[in-house]
Amino acid sequence: MTENISTETMQDLPLPEADAAESCEVTNDGGTPSDDALEEQTDSTPEGTDEENGEIAALREEIKRLREEIRVKTAEAQLITAQLGEFEELFPTVTPNEIPQSVWDSVRQGNSLAAAYALHHRRSELRKAELRRVNESNSAHSSGKISSKTNAEYFTPDEVRAMSQSEVRANYSKIRESMKKWN
Repeated sequence: MTENISTETMQDLPLPEADAAESCEVTNDGGTPSDDALEEQTDSTPEGTDEENGEIAALREEIKRLREEIRVKTAEAQLITAQLGEFEELFPTVTPNEIPQSVWDSVRQGNSLAAAYALHHRRSELRKAELRRVNESNSAHSSGKISSKTNAEYFTPDEVRAMSQSEVRANYSKIRESMKKWN
């Protein structure tokens, strides 16, 4: 029978008396009594009512559970700190605000921050290279800019045929460039 105990109720609970030898507690790295020290105190706790002993046992279990939570959270914080250090070493010019949400989603799935960002960065570079390749291919097949100027950068075959000999000489380099786009 475990019952929820409020903070006010916990403050009203009588604490077992400890003699001088028991007041020197062994602590873990968190500065709180270790589980072994709690077990030793349990053995030396004076007999109380079953209700008091049940409450004390429930509190001890709660302390153990909370210590485990703290241990897990501390391990997670150390992992995050290590990953941030690795990320800053590999990508010193990128701030955490510049990291896209897809990278953070990948980190939540268990990938390291540096690996997730490197994968994102590589995919982004590949997409940019593919776009450049497609744009270059399209511009090579394009007929050029359309303009109403008489001094056009591009000449159609019909326009070149209609030119005089002196116009062809004056626009020879533009005609050569235009010929690359004729099919």
